[in-house]
Amino acid sequence: MYYDCIETELGNIMLLADHQGLRQLSITSPSYSPNEIWQHNPEFMAPFIRQLKEYLIGSRQKFTFPLAPQGTLFQQQIWHAIADIPYGETVTYEQIAANIGNTKATQAIGMAKNVNPIPIVIPCHRVLNSHNSLCGYRYGEDIVALLLALEAGDTILLEAHQND
Repeated sequence: MYYDCIETELGNIMLLADHQGLRQLSITSPSYSPNEIWQHNPEFMAPFIRQLKEYLIGSRQKFTFPLAPQGTLFQQQIWHAIADIPYGETVTYEQIAANIGNTKATQAIGMAKNVNPIPIVIPCHRVLNSHNSLCGYRYGEDIVALLLALEAGDTILLEAHQND
């Protein structure tokens, strides 16, 4: 596994990938230490980092690199449904449940959303509760608000000079 990190307005973002695709995205503190078996490899991670930077400055709406999140079949189904939510739009847990044909699964959808290993790329910040309110985001509602503001064109989350 390879990793690289970037500093953003959201905090430090660490990406973890292998030859199958992006495995994890974490918003971490500056003092976070990656797993000792992971290898820091900016060259391998460059395509992932480039697209993330483009997203954070508002010039990319869709990620094109391969994804390889690990989870149950149900979690994979939920993450796929979340990945299909268009840039700048939001849906509710109930809409996701209807999309997967299981209207009683809203609580399980919330749980799958919470363990999404690739937030931002699998945009769980676009899933709101039944009152269209921000909730249940592992990194907090402030991060959701910033991501939604980015997608509305109201802010950028990375200084342009960092987009090398």
